[in-house]
Amino acid sequence: MKNNYKMPWHIRQYVKRELMDYKDNKKLVEKYASNLGRKYKGDTRELILVLARLKHIENVLESLNKEDKEAAEIIFIDQYTQSGAEIAKGLSKAAYYNAMNKIIYLTAREMDLI
Repeated sequence: MKNNYKMPWHIRQYVKRELMDYKDNKKLVEKYASNLGRKYKGDTRELILVLARLKHIENVLESLNKEDKEAAEIIFIDQYTQSGAEIAKGLSKAAYYNAMNKIIYLTAREMDLI
């Protein structure tokens, strides 16, 4: 049975980019937190938006089952291609794309984009 995770293309691309940037955005927040004692020269609004996006993504990741969490880490944190994930991690093509589509869809719903 095929799952239906359809959404407008532009929303899918936006959410996928946010998921791919998750690791870098976490580093940005950690950098800010380590500079709290010093004068912060960044954009506070940008930081607030990053924190909100991170929270949405973390809510989705926490709601996933073990297999989907592992797939999310392989796809969005480690950023393996489908063939790389299949070779290095033993993640089948069907499991890779199903997990990717599911996580993108759930994140878009969490962000109230669909």
